[in-house]
Amino acid sequence: MTEIFGTILVLFMLAIYAARAVPPVRAPVDGRLLLETHPGPLYRLLDQRVNIISIMAVLALGSGLVGERWVSHGIFLVAVIVIAGLLVVPQRYQFTSAGISPNRASFQPWSAFTGWRARGSVIWLNRGGRFGTMKLYLGRDERDEALKIIRRHVRAAR
Repeated sequence: MTEIFGTILVLFMLAIYAARAVPPVRAPVDGRLLLETHPGPLYRLLDQRVNIISIMAVLALGSGLVGERWVSHGIFLVAVIVIAGLLVVPQRYQFTSAGISPNRASFQPWSAFTGWRARGSVIWLNRGGRFGTMKLYLGRDERDEALKIIRRHVRAAR
């Protein structure tokens, strides 16, 4: 019986991860396209790390590492394959004259951002309100191109 609950938990967690990695609904993107970037696998891993770590923690605990086993070996293998498969799915950031689309499911107008900061390969776009900060993971060349656009539309955070 506990194995059934473990299977349901892992499948729900994978569904949430899949919905975030490959959104089923496409948001309309406004404005003229200025730049489209495609983060590499390492940056996709960084972007999804909370989902992956939480799924792996449940798999480790459920595999009998501590206490009784409540995740079957088959579900463990399926989960690892799904995680690896979803990391291979391409991601893109679209920068337009009206805003930014960090994935297929969302578009944020430039007016939603109150500031930005950048360090290394990460750009933080600060939003007012409950959703806080949007993180963008970009390589050096793509980061420089994106910052040119962001500087035009959003004031820097102090």
